[in-house]
Amino acid sequence: MSRFTDRAVPIVSIAALVGGLVLSAGLLKSLTSDNGPAAPSATAVLASSDDSVIDLDLGATDDLTSCLSPDFASDASSVTVLYGVQQRQLDGEGPVLVLRNATGDLRLCDASGPDSPAESPLPTASPETPVAFLSTGRSAWTCAGSSRTLDRFEQTTWLVTSPDVATVGQRYWVDGTPGPWFETSAVGGYAHLQTWLEGPEPAGTVFAQQYRVLDADGDVVPQTALPTKKAVLPGCSRAGSAQIG
Repeated sequence: MSRFTDRAVPIVSIAALVGGLVLSAGLLKSLTSDNGPAAPSATAVLASSDDSVIDLDLGATDDLTSCLSPDFASDASSVTVLYGVQQRQLDGEGPVLVLRNATGDLRLCDASGPDSPAESPLPTASPETPVAFLSTGRSAWTCAGSSRTLDRFEQTTWLVTSPDVATVGQRYWVDGTPGPWFETSAVGGYAHLQTWLEGPEPAGTVFAQQYRVLDADGDVVPQTALPTKKAVLPGCSRAGSAQIG
C-alpha cells in the first residue's frame, strides 16, 4: 500500500498505485461546472436520505505547540490566535489554528501540518462573497496496489467567512449514496474542514463531494466558491500520481 500527498509527485507503477491531488479553488469551481451551473442557488443543495451530521468541532484550544517554529514564532506569547479549535480527524483529534506573528505573517496548522495563505493580499469575505479560500488545502488518496482499492481519503479546506455564515458542511457520495455531513462552525471570520473517507472501496467506485454553507437559522447562504451539487472526485482511477494547484 502506498500513500501520496500534495508535497510529492512521483510516478509509480500500477503495483503501487496512489492517486493524489490538491483541490484548489479553481479546481472546485471547475468540478461545479461539470455538474451544474457555476453559480449555485439556495435550492442547489441536494436532499437525501442521510442528513446526519458529524460535528468536527470539540471546543476552543490553546495548544499552539504544533504551529510554532523558529522561522515563524518560537513563543506562544509572540503570536495572535485568530482561530483556535480542537477538531476531530480520521485518527483522533487535534488543534486547528490560524496564527499571526509579530511581522503580520499568517500560519495555518491542522492535521496535515503547517500551511500558508494561497494568495497575497489575503482574500476577504463579504455579503457578496460569503466564503473564500484562505488556502488551497490538501488532499491525499491512499490506494492499495493494482486492485485500485481505496483504503482512505483525507482532505482539508481553509476558508474565510462573512458574518452571514454560521456553519460550513461537506459530505461525500459513494456510488450515489450520500454519507453524513462533516460540519464546522465559522469562528472569527474563519472556517476549517478536515474530512475523510474510509475503505475498502473497490475499483470502479464513483466518488463525489458536496458542500453547504448555512446561516444562524440553518438556511442556505448562496455562494459560488464551493460546489453545492455533487462534484465527481477521481478516487483511485488515475494510473499514476498527479498534483493540481
